[in-house]
Amino acid sequence: MFVVLANATLAQYFQGGGHWTWFLQYVLGLQQLGHRVFWLEVMRSTQKADADRQAVRKFFGRLTEFGLERDAAVVVTPNSPVGDIDQVEVHGRSPIELVGIARDADLLWNFWYALEDPFLHRFRRRAFIDVDPGHLQVCVALGACALGDHDTYLTVGLNVAEESCEIPTLGLKWRPFRPFVHMPSWHVAADPGYQAPFTSVTHWQWEELHYQNRVLSLSKREAYLRYLTLPRITGRRFELAANISRADPAGDRELLLRNGWNVVDPHHVAPTPAAYREFIQKSRVEFVCPKPIHLQLNTGWLSDRSIAYLASGRPVVSEDTGFSSKLPVGYGFLAFHSHDEAAAAVMEVDANYQRHSLAARELAETYFDSRGCLNEMLSACEP
Repeated sequence: MFVVLANATLAQYFQGGGHWTWFLQYVLGLQQLGHRVFWLEVMRSTQKADADRQAVRKFFGRLTEFGLERDAAVVVTPNSPVGDIDQVEVHGRSPIELVGIARDADLLWNFWYALEDPFLHRFRRRAFIDVDPGHLQVCVALGACALGDHDTYLTVGLNVAEESCEIPTLGLKWRPFRPFVHMPSWHVAADPGYQAPFTSVTHWQWEELHYQNRVLSLSKREAYLRYLTLPRITGRRFELAANISRADPAGDRELLLRNGWNVVDPHHVAPTPAAYREFIQKSRVEFVCPKPIHLQLNTGWLSDRSIAYLASGRPVVSEDTGFSSKLPVGYGFLAFHSHDEAAAAVMEVDANYQRHSLAARELAETYFDSRGCLNEMLSACEP
């Protein structure tokens, strides 16, 4: 097949090694299956021509590292609605070539809710890929954003089709898919030893949504601070790569440090896909506190980052968003619902690390290999 992947979050986020890794899994995974892939990146203009050009140069420079520079285009759009392709700047292809690519493609996988004309309806078949279940649908229900017209709607929320999940479906049929990794990009790294920390990479968010008389929290701050004392209770090293400024007015950095957490800047320790992979493989275990909205709505969300830990032979200890009803947990991948369960999971992983490490890789190979997951996604998009 000829698949176009449309996104709008990477050209201006060059220092996000984890975010780049997430999207590259789709490109590399589809290529591994023998499909032709084209990357369409949309970038809002900064209104500064030099800054725009620099972002575009960096974008294509990184694609060159993966041999993808000839199969991509960056579209720079003004900060206003676009009615015609002549109103945008196209880099990597001419506007006429881009129109031809849209015409010839078998399928568009759209990761950006705001993608509209002059691109969206040029594709014969269109699928929307939701990687932020709950947050997206509630925002649409509140009228804060809108989804374009697609033939298929895919979501990484494993429970979205279940009665137990409270995500508003918006009258659409959502088809869940499992997050995945391109397995050739990840190998089992040597055991970093007991002194290696429990880690994760996250954005330190504060936001909340008000929906149907409920407050739905998007705050990673709230999520992690519920487990603030875990390092002291377990006697283990914990390290969080989070964008908490040293000038943080809430004092969260100092609060975490006092309770045994080390805090590092993700843009320093994981600015590239290679550095992100190294950060994961130097870790002992991933410790995950999802956005509270995932627990509140029982979304079944889990991160592709966690799958990268598993593929590296690194166990994952995660607060349960409802994924435990869909996936095997207990070895390699441990779920918890409370502070006591989290502490018990930490001690269990340490007590039987080799067993959990082997199980982690086996889970990645069995359930989260991009080959199987992408084939299932493509099948869900068939007419």
